[in-house]
Amino acid sequence: MAEQDASRSEQATERRKEESRKKGQIAISREVPMTITLLGALAVLYWLIGPALASLTRLMREWLAIAMDPGLHGRLTQATVQALVVKIGIDTLGLVLPLLGAVTVLGVSSYVMQTGFLWKPDGLHMDLGRLNPMAGFGRLFSLRSVVELIKAILKVTVIAWVGVMANRHEIGGLPQLVQYDLDGVLSMAGGLAFKMTLWIGLTIATIAIADYAYQRFEWERSLRMTKEEIKQEQRETEGDPLLKSRVRSLQRQMARNRMMAAVPKADVVITNPTHLAVALRYDFQSMAAPIVVAKGAGFIAEQIKKVAAAHGVKVVENKFVARTLFKMVDIGGVVPSDLYRAVAEILALVYRARGKRSL
Repeated sequence: MAEQDASRSEQATERRKEESRKKGQIAISREVPMTITLLGALAVLYWLIGPALASLTRLMREWLAIAMDPGLHGRLTQATVQALVVKIGIDTLGLVLPLLGAVTVLGVSSYVMQTGFLWKPDGLHMDLGRLNPMAGFGRLFSLRSVVELIKAILKVTVIAWVGVMANRHEIGGLPQLVQYDLDGVLSMAGGLAFKMTLWIGLTIATIAIADYAYQRFEWERSLRMTKEEIKQEQRETEGDPLLKSRVRSLQRQMARNRMMAAVPKADVVITNPTHLAVALRYDFQSMAAPIVVAKGAGFIAEQIKKVAAAHGVKVVENKFVARTLFKMVDIGGVVPSDLYRAVAEILALVYRARGKRSL
Protein backbone atom coordinates (compact mmCIF):
# COMPACT_ATOMS: atom_id res chain seq x y z
CA MET A 1 0.00 0.00 0.00
CA ALA A 2 1.05 3.60 -0.55
CA GLU A 3 1.25 4.39 3.15
CA GLN A 4 3.59 1.43 3.67
CA ASP A 5 6.00 2.38 0.89
CA ALA A 6 9.04 4.09 2.37
CA SER A 7 9.85 5.72 -0.96
CA ARG A 8 6.66 7.76 -0.76
CA SER A 9 8.16 10.42 1.45
CA GLU A 10 6.83 13.57 -0.25
CA GLN A 11 3.63 15.38 0.62
CA ALA A 12 0.90 15.07 -1.99
CA THR A 13 0.51 17.95 -4.41
CA GLU A 14 -2.73 19.90 -4.78
CA ARG A 15 -3.33 18.17 -8.11
CA ARG A 16 -3.01 14.74 -6.49
CA LYS A 17 -5.43 15.78 -3.73
CA GLU A 18 -7.94 17.13 -6.23
CA GLU A 19 -7.80 13.93 -8.31
CA SER A 20 -8.33 11.88 -5.14
CA ARG A 21 -11.27 14.07 -4.20
CA LYS A 22 -12.87 13.61 -7.64
CA LYS A 23 -12.64 9.84 -7.13
CA GLY A 24 -14.45 10.17 -3.81
CA GLN A 25 -11.35 9.43 -1.75
CA ILE A 26 -11.57 12.10 0.93
CA ALA A 27 -10.96 12.49 4.64
CA ILE A 28 -14.28 12.07 6.39
CA SER A 29 -15.25 11.21 9.94
CA ARG A 30 -18.61 9.59 10.69
CA GLU A 31 -18.42 10.97 14.21
CA VAL A 32 -18.79 14.57 13.02
CA PRO A 33 -22.34 14.19 11.59
CA MET A 34 -23.46 12.29 14.67
CA THR A 35 -22.07 14.99 16.96
CA ILE A 36 -23.55 17.92 15.04
CA THR A 37 -26.90 16.17 14.68
CA LEU A 38 -27.08 15.26 18.37
CA LEU A 39 -26.09 18.66 19.70
CA GLY A 40 -28.23 20.44 17.10
CA ALA A 41 -31.29 18.35 17.91
CA LEU A 42 -30.71 18.98 21.60
CA ALA A 43 -30.56 22.74 20.99
CA VAL A 44 -33.75 22.64 18.89
CA LEU A 45 -35.53 20.64 21.58
CA TYR A 46 -34.40 23.05 24.27
CA TRP A 47 -35.66 25.97 22.20
CA LEU A 48 -38.99 24.36 21.16
CA ILE A 49 -39.80 22.25 24.23
CA GLY A 50 -42.10 24.87 25.77
CA PRO A 51 -44.22 25.59 22.67
CA ALA A 52 -44.17 21.91 21.73
CA LEU A 53 -45.55 20.79 25.11
CA ALA A 54 -48.22 23.48 24.96
CA SER A 55 -49.22 22.34 21.47
CA LEU A 56 -49.20 18.69 22.50
CA THR A 57 -51.42 19.45 25.51
CA ARG A 58 -53.86 21.34 23.31
CA LEU A 59 -53.94 18.55 20.74
CA MET A 60 -54.46 15.87 23.36
CA ARG A 61 -57.43 17.80 24.73
CA GLU A 62 -58.89 18.13 21.24
CA TRP A 63 -58.38 14.43 20.47
CA LEU A 64 -59.85 13.34 23.82
CA ALA A 65 -62.81 15.66 23.32
CA ILE A 66 -63.46 14.11 19.91
CA ALA A 67 -63.03 10.57 21.25
CA MET A 68 -65.43 11.18 24.18
CA ASP A 69 -68.10 12.85 22.06
CA PRO A 70 -71.28 10.74 22.67
CA GLY A 71 -72.63 11.32 19.18
CA LEU A 72 -69.36 10.49 17.41
CA HIS A 73 -70.22 6.87 16.69
CA GLY A 74 -73.44 7.81 15.01
CA ARG A 75 -71.68 10.25 12.70
CA LEU A 76 -68.79 7.98 11.72
CA THR A 77 -68.52 7.49 8.01
CA GLN A 78 -65.64 6.78 5.71
CA ALA A 79 -65.29 10.48 4.98
CA THR A 80 -65.29 11.52 8.66
CA VAL A 81 -62.74 8.81 9.56
CA GLN A 82 -60.48 9.98 6.74
CA ALA A 83 -60.84 13.59 7.90
CA LEU A 84 -59.91 12.60 11.48
CA VAL A 85 -56.88 10.63 10.33
CA VAL A 86 -55.71 13.54 8.14
CA LYS A 87 -56.20 16.00 11.01
CA ILE A 88 -54.23 13.84 13.46
CA GLY A 89 -51.50 13.33 10.88
CA ILE A 90 -51.20 17.05 10.18
CA ASP A 91 -51.18 17.88 13.88
CA THR A 92 -48.48 15.27 14.55
CA LEU A 93 -46.43 16.43 11.56
CA GLY A 94 -46.59 19.99 12.83
CA LEU A 95 -45.06 18.83 16.10
CA VAL A 96 -42.22 16.72 14.72
CA LEU A 97 -41.46 18.54 11.46
CA PRO A 98 -39.27 21.28 12.99
CA LEU A 99 -37.12 18.69 14.72
CA LEU A 100 -36.92 16.41 11.68
CA GLY A 101 -36.11 19.36 9.40
CA ALA A 102 -33.37 20.60 11.72
CA VAL A 103 -31.85 17.12 12.03
CA THR A 104 -31.90 16.65 8.24
CA VAL A 105 -30.28 20.01 7.55
CA LEU A 106 -27.64 19.47 10.23
CA GLY A 107 -26.87 15.95 9.00
CA VAL A 108 -26.41 17.05 5.39
CA SER A 109 -24.45 20.16 6.39
CA SER A 110 -22.08 18.12 8.54
CA TYR A 111 -21.06 16.04 5.51
CA VAL A 112 -20.79 19.07 3.23
CA MET A 113 -18.50 20.72 5.81
CA GLN A 114 -16.06 17.84 5.43
CA THR A 115 -16.34 17.07 1.73
CA GLY A 116 -17.55 20.26 0.08
CA PHE A 117 -20.08 19.99 -2.74
CA LEU A 118 -18.81 16.72 -4.15
CA TRP A 119 -20.66 14.94 -6.96
CA LYS A 120 -19.16 11.70 -8.17
CA PRO A 121 -21.31 10.23 -10.94
CA ASP A 122 -18.62 7.74 -11.90
CA GLY A 123 -18.99 6.21 -8.44
CA LEU A 124 -22.62 5.25 -9.10
CA HIS A 125 -21.93 1.84 -10.55
CA MET A 126 -22.07 -1.70 -9.32
CA ASP A 127 -18.79 -3.23 -8.20
CA LEU A 128 -19.21 -6.98 -8.54
CA GLY A 129 -15.96 -7.46 -6.66
CA ARG A 130 -17.79 -6.32 -3.53
CA LEU A 131 -19.96 -9.44 -3.79
CA ASN A 132 -16.95 -11.73 -3.47
CA PRO A 133 -17.31 -13.53 -0.07
CA MET A 134 -13.56 -14.04 0.27
CA ALA A 135 -12.88 -10.37 -0.29
CA GLY A 136 -15.61 -9.57 2.23
CA PHE A 137 -13.99 -11.80 4.87
CA GLY A 138 -10.67 -10.17 4.07
CA ARG A 139 -12.08 -6.73 4.77
CA LEU A 140 -13.86 -8.01 7.89
CA PHE A 141 -10.66 -9.30 9.46
CA SER A 142 -8.31 -6.62 8.18
CA LEU A 143 -6.23 -4.43 10.47
CA ARG A 144 -8.45 -1.44 9.73
CA SER A 145 -11.55 -3.39 10.79
CA VAL A 146 -9.90 -4.38 14.05
CA VAL A 147 -8.95 -0.78 14.71
CA GLU A 148 -12.52 0.36 13.99
CA LEU A 149 -13.88 -2.32 16.34
CA ILE A 150 -11.57 -1.22 19.13
CA LYS A 151 -12.54 2.40 18.53
CA ALA A 152 -16.24 1.51 18.72
CA ILE A 153 -15.80 -0.41 21.99
CA LEU A 154 -13.81 2.41 23.55
CA LYS A 155 -16.34 4.97 22.34
CA VAL A 156 -19.29 3.09 23.84
CA THR A 157 -17.38 2.61 27.09
CA VAL A 158 -16.45 6.27 27.37
CA ILE A 159 -19.98 7.45 26.51
CA ALA A 160 -21.53 5.11 29.06
CA TRP A 161 -19.09 6.26 31.74
CA VAL A 162 -19.78 9.93 30.97
CA GLY A 163 -23.54 9.32 31.08
CA VAL A 164 -23.29 7.71 34.51
CA MET A 165 -20.91 10.34 35.88
CA ALA A 166 -23.11 13.19 34.61
CA ASN A 167 -26.04 12.04 36.77
CA ARG A 168 -24.22 10.25 39.55
CA HIS A 169 -25.55 12.65 42.19
CA GLU A 170 -29.16 12.31 41.01
CA ILE A 171 -29.20 8.52 40.65
CA GLY A 172 -29.59 8.06 44.38
CA GLY A 173 -32.80 10.07 44.38
CA LEU A 174 -34.55 8.02 41.69
CA PRO A 175 -36.44 5.78 44.19
CA GLN A 176 -38.08 8.91 45.62
CA LEU A 177 -39.86 9.52 42.30
CA VAL A 178 -42.73 7.32 43.59
CA GLN A 179 -43.66 10.19 45.90
CA TYR A 180 -43.83 12.75 43.06
CA ASP A 181 -46.87 13.60 40.98
CA LEU A 182 -46.78 13.20 37.19
CA ASP A 183 -45.51 16.73 36.55
CA GLY A 184 -42.67 16.25 39.01
CA VAL A 185 -41.65 12.90 37.51
CA LEU A 186 -41.67 14.29 33.98
CA SER A 187 -39.76 17.40 35.01
CA MET A 188 -37.04 15.44 36.83
CA ALA A 189 -36.77 12.79 34.11
CA GLY A 190 -36.53 15.47 31.42
CA GLY A 191 -33.82 17.31 33.33
CA LEU A 192 -31.79 14.14 33.82
CA ALA A 193 -32.16 13.18 30.17
CA PHE A 194 -31.19 16.66 28.95
CA LYS A 195 -28.14 16.82 31.23
CA MET A 196 -26.97 13.34 30.27
CA THR A 197 -27.50 13.99 26.55
CA LEU A 198 -25.57 17.26 26.75
CA TRP A 199 -22.57 15.65 28.40
CA ILE A 200 -22.65 12.73 25.97
CA GLY A 201 -22.84 15.18 23.07
CA LEU A 202 -19.82 17.11 24.30
CA THR A 203 -17.92 13.84 24.74
CA ILE A 204 -18.80 12.71 21.23
CA ALA A 205 -17.73 16.13 19.94
CA THR A 206 -14.29 15.62 21.48
CA ILE A 207 -14.10 12.17 19.92
CA ALA A 208 -15.24 13.56 16.58
CA ILE A 209 -12.50 16.21 16.52
CA ALA A 210 -9.85 13.61 17.29
CA ASP A 211 -11.29 11.16 14.74
CA TYR A 212 -11.41 13.78 11.97
CA ALA A 213 -7.80 14.75 12.67
CA TYR A 214 -6.84 11.06 12.46
CA GLN A 215 -8.83 10.53 9.23
CA ARG A 216 -7.18 13.62 7.71
CA PHE A 217 -3.74 12.34 8.68
CA GLU A 218 -4.44 8.90 7.21
CA TRP A 219 -5.82 10.44 4.00
CA GLU A 220 -2.78 12.66 3.48
CA ARG A 221 -0.44 9.77 4.28
CA SER A 222 -2.19 7.53 1.75
CA LEU A 223 -1.61 10.18 -0.94
CA ARG A 224 2.11 10.61 -0.35
CA MET A 225 4.19 10.56 -3.51
CA THR A 226 7.66 9.57 -4.57
CA LYS A 227 10.08 12.18 -5.85
CA GLU A 228 9.82 10.67 -9.31
CA GLU A 229 6.01 11.02 -9.26
CA ILE A 230 6.34 14.69 -8.36
CA LYS A 231 8.79 15.23 -11.21
CA GLN A 232 6.47 13.41 -13.60
CA GLU A 233 3.54 15.56 -12.50
CA GLN A 234 5.58 18.71 -13.01
CA ARG A 235 6.45 17.54 -16.51
CA GLU A 236 2.79 16.91 -17.26
CA THR A 237 1.58 20.25 -15.90
CA GLU A 238 4.46 22.54 -16.81
CA GLY A 239 6.00 20.65 -19.72
CA ASP A 240 9.35 18.90 -20.08
CA PRO A 241 12.11 21.23 -18.75
CA LEU A 242 14.46 20.20 -21.55
CA LEU A 243 11.81 20.90 -24.17
CA LYS A 244 10.92 24.23 -22.57
CA SER A 245 14.60 25.19 -22.48
CA ARG A 246 14.94 24.29 -26.15
CA VAL A 247 11.86 26.36 -27.03
CA ARG A 248 13.19 29.36 -25.11
CA SER A 249 16.53 28.98 -26.83
CA LEU A 250 14.85 28.95 -30.26
CA GLN A 251 12.76 31.96 -29.32
CA ARG A 252 15.85 33.89 -28.26
CA GLN A 253 17.61 32.90 -31.48
CA MET A 254 14.67 34.03 -33.60
CA ALA A 255 14.47 37.34 -31.73
CA ARG A 256 18.22 37.81 -32.22
CA ASN A 257 17.92 37.10 -35.93
CA ARG A 258 15.12 39.65 -36.27
CA MET A 259 17.21 42.16 -34.35
CA MET A 260 20.27 41.56 -36.56
CA ALA A 261 18.11 41.94 -39.67
CA ALA A 262 17.16 45.42 -38.46
CA VAL A 263 20.80 46.58 -38.02
CA PRO A 264 21.40 47.33 -41.75
CA LYS A 265 18.41 49.72 -41.67
CA ALA A 266 19.83 51.63 -38.67
CA ASP A 267 21.28 55.13 -38.98
CA VAL A 268 23.99 54.69 -36.37
CA VAL A 269 25.43 52.18 -33.88
CA ILE A 270 26.58 53.71 -30.58
CA THR A 271 29.22 51.79 -28.58
CA ASN A 272 31.08 52.18 -25.30
CA PRO A 273 33.33 51.06 -27.29
CA THR A 274 33.90 47.29 -26.71
CA HIS A 275 31.23 45.86 -24.40
CA LEU A 276 27.98 47.48 -25.52
CA ALA A 277 26.38 48.37 -28.84
CA VAL A 278 23.03 50.11 -29.48
CA ALA A 279 21.65 50.62 -33.00
CA LEU A 280 19.35 53.61 -33.63
CA ARG A 281 17.06 54.44 -36.51
CA TYR A 282 15.32 57.73 -37.14
CA ASP A 283 12.94 58.91 -39.84
CA PHE A 284 11.97 62.53 -39.20
CA GLN A 285 8.91 62.19 -41.44
CA SER A 286 7.28 59.26 -39.55
CA MET A 287 8.97 59.15 -36.12
CA ALA A 288 8.66 61.56 -33.20
CA ALA A 289 12.02 60.37 -31.81
CA PRO A 290 14.75 57.85 -32.69
CA ILE A 291 14.07 54.23 -31.78
CA VAL A 292 16.36 51.42 -30.66
CA VAL A 293 16.29 48.67 -33.28
CA ALA A 294 19.03 46.47 -31.78
CA LYS A 295 21.23 46.29 -28.72
CA GLY A 296 23.57 43.80 -27.12
CA ALA A 297 26.52 43.19 -24.86
CA GLY A 298 29.70 41.19 -25.34
CA PHE A 299 29.46 38.77 -28.25
CA ILE A 300 26.13 40.25 -29.44
CA ALA A 301 27.66 43.73 -29.43
CA GLU A 302 30.49 42.49 -31.64
CA GLN A 303 28.00 40.92 -34.04
CA ILE A 304 26.03 44.17 -34.25
CA LYS A 305 29.18 46.13 -35.07
CA LYS A 306 30.21 43.58 -37.72
CA VAL A 307 26.81 43.72 -39.44
CA ALA A 308 26.85 47.52 -39.27
CA ALA A 309 30.30 47.67 -40.82
CA ALA A 310 29.29 45.25 -43.55
CA HIS A 311 26.33 47.44 -44.53
CA GLY A 312 27.99 50.80 -44.15
CA VAL A 313 26.21 51.83 -40.94
CA LYS A 314 28.23 54.41 -38.98
CA VAL A 315 29.62 53.21 -35.63
CA VAL A 316 30.11 56.01 -33.06
CA GLU A 317 31.74 55.69 -29.66
CA ASN A 318 29.90 57.37 -26.75
CA LYS A 319 30.15 55.55 -23.46
CA PHE A 320 27.49 57.53 -21.58
CA VAL A 321 24.84 57.37 -24.31
CA ALA A 322 25.53 53.69 -25.04
CA ARG A 323 25.27 52.67 -21.36
CA THR A 324 22.13 54.77 -20.75
CA LEU A 325 20.30 53.50 -23.82
CA PHE A 326 21.28 49.91 -23.11
CA LYS A 327 19.89 50.08 -19.55
CA MET A 328 16.80 52.25 -20.08
CA VAL A 329 15.40 51.44 -23.52
CA ASP A 330 14.12 48.10 -24.80
CA ILE A 331 14.30 47.08 -28.44
CA GLY A 332 11.59 49.00 -30.28
CA GLY A 333 11.52 51.70 -27.59
CA VAL A 334 12.09 55.41 -28.23
CA VAL A 335 15.02 57.45 -26.97
CA PRO A 336 14.13 59.26 -23.71
CA SER A 337 13.84 63.03 -23.83
CA ASP A 338 16.87 63.46 -21.55
CA LEU A 339 19.07 62.07 -24.33
CA TYR A 340 17.56 64.01 -27.25
CA ARG A 341 20.40 66.51 -27.37
CA ALA A 342 23.20 63.92 -27.18
CA VAL A 343 21.57 61.65 -29.75
CA ALA A 344 20.81 64.57 -32.03
CA GLU A 345 24.50 65.56 -32.05
CA ILE A 346 25.49 61.99 -32.94
CA LEU A 347 22.93 61.78 -35.76
CA ALA A 348 24.01 65.19 -37.06
CA LEU A 349 27.58 63.90 -37.20
CA VAL A 350 26.41 60.84 -39.13
CA TYR A 351 24.34 62.85 -41.58
CA ARG A 352 27.24 65.24 -42.29
CA ALA A 353 29.55 62.26 -42.89
CA ARG A 354 27.06 60.81 -45.35
CA GLY A 355 26.84 64.11 -47.12
CA LYS A 356 30.62 64.28 -47.58
CA ARG A 357 30.66 60.75 -48.98
CA SER A 358 27.92 61.54 -51.40
CA LEU A 359 29.78 64.45 -52.94
